[in-house]
Amino acid sequence: MRLIVCVLIVLISLTGCTAEPNSDVTKNKNESTKITLTPVDLFKGDHAKFQPFLGAMSGAFKLRYEGNKPNAKLDIDIWKNGKKVASSGSIGDLFFSWDEQASPEVEIMISVDIASFFEGKDDNIKIKVNTVQDSGHSLVTFTTPWNKGLTAQGLIEHNEKLTFIAKEPVYLWGMHATSTNQIRTADFTPESLSRLEQAIIFTLRFED
Repeated sequence: MRLIVCVLIVLISLTGCTAEPNSDVTKNKNESTKITLTPVDLFKGDHAKFQPFLGAMSGAFKLRYEGNKPNAKLDIDIWKNGKKVASSGSIGDLFFSWDEQASPEVEIMISVDIASFFEGKDDNIKIKVNTVQDSGHSLVTFTTPWNKGLTAQGLIEHNEKLTFIAKEPVYLWGMHATSTNQIRTADFTPESLSRLEQAIIFTLRFED
């Protein structure tokens, strides 16, 4: 009887030892993945002819992951007075592909158009996002209300390559506006974001 009890204790101990590493592997799946953002000049060279169609408030960048494919989503957030106040839309599973051998890279092109309506009423903003992969491209459109008094607009972009771990949210691209006809150059530092009167910020977030 004593022998049987000893054997059971040994088996339970072994089971506990093997379960913990598996749990850690699952927990750290995203943390072992690196993503590199590479800015893209949409209107370089001959591509300048497309600017009248896309508009001045446009931009593009590439995202490439190394390691496990992350479950990433692209959120479009509305900011006012330096804080996120609402969501205008989201694109889920950004790196999804039916082909397991597909490139781990996706290019994202963004265009923001302000649509004016009747005098005295707020405008709407139409946000177009085109994702391009080996298997093709997908264009989606989001619409959100926009204060007619926000008469000055500017872009917030990364000008150089950026590499980060697929863990915490990362700001990728944005457009900001003011009602004073004066606008500052903005970036993604906390100090700069805290000064935004109103903005649309594209944020990459990760899910388990």
